[in-house]
Amino acid sequence: MKLNQFTDYGLRILMYMSRKPEHLPATTITELADRFGISRNHLVKVVQFLSNQQIIDAQRGRGGGLRLFAAPETYKIGKLVRLLEQDEDLIDCQNPLCILAGDCGLKNILDGGLEALYLYLDRYTLDDISKPAVSKTLESLFSDLPDQKI
Repeated sequence: MKLNQFTDYGLRILMYMSRKPEHLPATTITELADRFGISRNHLVKVVQFLSNQQIIDAQRGRGGGLRLFAAPETYKIGKLVRLLEQDEDLIDCQNPLCILAGDCGLKNILDGGLEALYLYLDRYTLDDISKPAVSKTLESLFSDLPDQKI
């Protein structure tokens, strides 16, 4: 199994946001594009999806930006991956229609394996995957950002 690019970008965004210090301004799409070297257009789609799913809060205008809706330790990785992958099956026996559909056991086995993967991933949270070594790398991405002005 390979995660799609949408999922990859979504997890990167969430990891970055989970470690951004509170005293810095909210995250912006431009900031994410610059830090990760990812197309702004791709990020807009991912951010909009995450906002619609109430994973992140996206506020427009002055003082706006992107923030996590909840603490990083509340986000289960399996749930996030399932959401970002949009529950895609590993194989689709219906399109194109497979002549073995319904008679072979492959789809059931793969579906069971995928479910086991999600259950395993749910043992970890966004907080778990963003520390400790990853935190140092993520923190280095914040080093040249201006502090929040009050």
